[in-house]
Amino acid sequence: MIVAVERKACDSFRQFCEMNGEVEVERPSHCPRPKEECGSLRPMRRNGSYPKQVIYWGLLFVLAILRFRCGRCGRTVSRPYSWLVPYKRFSAEVIATAIDEYASSESSYRELSDSLSEAEFVEEQDDVRQSKLFVQQKESLSEARTKKDGSRPSHTTVFRWVEYACRQAESSIQQLQKELIRRGKDLKQLPPESAIENANTYKARSKTKAEELDRLAFATVAARGLLDEGKRPWRKLRTYFLAKAEFCKDLLTSTPTGCQLHRLCNLRSAEVF
Repeated sequence: MIVAVERKACDSFRQFCEMNGEVEVERPSHCPRPKEECGSLRPMRRNGSYPKQVIYWGLLFVLAILRFRCGRCGRTVSRPYSWLVPYKRFSAEVIATAIDEYASSESSYRELSDSLSEAEFVEEQDDVRQSKLFVQQKESLSEARTKKDGSRPSHTTVFRWVEYACRQAESSIQQLQKELIRRGKDLKQLPPESAIENANTYKARSKTKAEELDRLAFATVAARGLLDEGKRPWRKLRTYFLAKAEFCKDLLTSTPTGCQLHRLCNLRSAEVF
C-alpha cells in the first residue's frame, strides 16, 4: 500500500533537491488498512527501503523510498513523496505539464516527448541543475542518456498520460463544478461548454475521442477558474484534489493511496499532500 509523504515535509521535487534529499519521513501513526483487515492504531515500524528511478525533465535520479510494517497484520506500507505518481518513473510535474499542453494548444505527442525530455524547457522555478543532488548524481544522468530509452518519455507514453486524463475528464469536470460552488464561485463565469474545443480534436480517430478531448479542454478552463491559475493548472489541480476536494483523488493515476482508503472507509485519516 502507498501512503504519500505530506506536502509540508516536501512540497516539490525542486524543494527535495534543495534539501539534498534529506527529508524527514514520518512513520504512519497507524495502519492505513480498513478495520476489517487490520485497523491497528499503533505506529508502524520502519522496514527498510527500495530504490526508485525518477525522471524530471530529462534528468534521471535514483531515490530511496522508505517502507514501514504494521506490527499487527505484518503488511508493509511505502511512503513516496507527494510529487511522485505511483508506479510511474516520471514526476507529477512532467506528466501534468504534458496534459496541460495537449489540452490547451495544438501539439503532437512526439513534440511533447521532445519538450519534456530536455531540462532547457523547464521553467526557472523548477530548474534543479544547480542543486547538490544534481551534481552528486550527474554521472548516473550521463549513463542514462546512453541507454536506448534514456530519460525521454516516448510518444506512446505521453499518449497514455493524455488518454487517461481524457477518460477521467467527465468525472473531473463534475468534481470541479462542485469545488467551484464550495468556494462560492459562480458557474456562470465559466464559458459555455460547447464553446470550448481542443485544438487537437481534428486528429481524433473517433467521435468519442474527439468529445473526450473537448471535455479535457473544458476541464482545464474550469481548473483555471477554480485555482485562479492562468498557466499549467493541472499540476496545482492535482495537489488541490488530493488535499481539499470533497473526494480524495489523484488526477494522474487510478492507484489508491492509504489516505484515499481512509476517507472512503470513514476512518481516522492522516493529513497528507
